[in-house]
Formats: sequence, structure tokens, C-alpha cells
Amino acid sequence: MGSVTYPDLMVASLLNAYFIPVQVNIKEVPKLAAKYMAIWTPNLIVLDGKENIIYRAEGWLPPSEIAAMLLLARGHYYLRHKKFRDAGPTFDEVFVKYPQSSFAPEALYYKGVSRYLVSHSVSDLKEDWIMLQRFYPTSIWAVRSNI
Repeated sequence: MGSVTYPDLMVASLLNAYFIPVQVNIKEVPKLAAKYMAIWTPNLIVLDGKENIIYRAEGWLPPSEIAAMLLLARGHYYLRHKKFRDAGPTFDEVFVKYPQSSFAPEALYYKGVSRYLVSHSVSDLKEDWIMLQRFYPTSIWAVRSNI
């Protein structure tokens, strides 16, 4: 990750703009690894300021997937902290910038959730979920949105 992923311009700019990156060798800090149940590396865990897990991804991913995952994690941060007006556009950014990413279907799902939590309009939710089912019909997120 240190030679390919972190030096990538998009990954580096996202990390620098929105995160405080910390790299830990789980063999050297077993208590921390146990606390966050890290059993495999790489293991990217996004925490909030109170050390609550916001998002995690285990295993190596190419830089474009890491960038998409970081944006998705940022959206989840907003969602979990009830900043729904910030969450929706952040999830949309994942879909717009990384439509081929494995994280894009999840982003569309939660974009709909975020928009619904702002407007309480089922049509906002359905609009994003219909798009999710259209673009990613075989994803688990399409299954979850099939109401």
C-alpha cells in the first residue's frame, strides 16, 4: 500500500483533506489490533473522533477503489452523525467519480437514504434506488433496495 496506493494523487489528496491517517503494524501493537478486530492486512479502518468505527475495508484494493472507499466512508461519517445534507452529495460523488467501483452501488443506496432523511419524501429514496437497480442490478445493494 505504501508504494502504490498512498502515493496516488487522488488517495493522497483525500487522506490529507478529510482524514488523519495512521499506519499501524498489527504485530507490533497487538492490543490495538485486538480492539478493532484486525486479523488481516491491509485493514483500513475509518474512525470518528470518539474512535467509533465508521467504515472498514480489509484486503488490498487498487488506488481508485481506495479513493472511492474513502469518499464512501466520508459519506457514512456524515450519515452516522446525522449530517444528512452533507451525506447525500458525498455519496453522489462516489457514484459520479467512480461509477465502475465496487463501492458505487452502496453509495447510491445510502444517497437515497440520506435524501429521504432530509426530505422524508419516498420519491427521493425511490429515485436513487431505481437508478441503483438500473445500473447495478446484480449488486447486493440492488437487492436491499428492492421494495
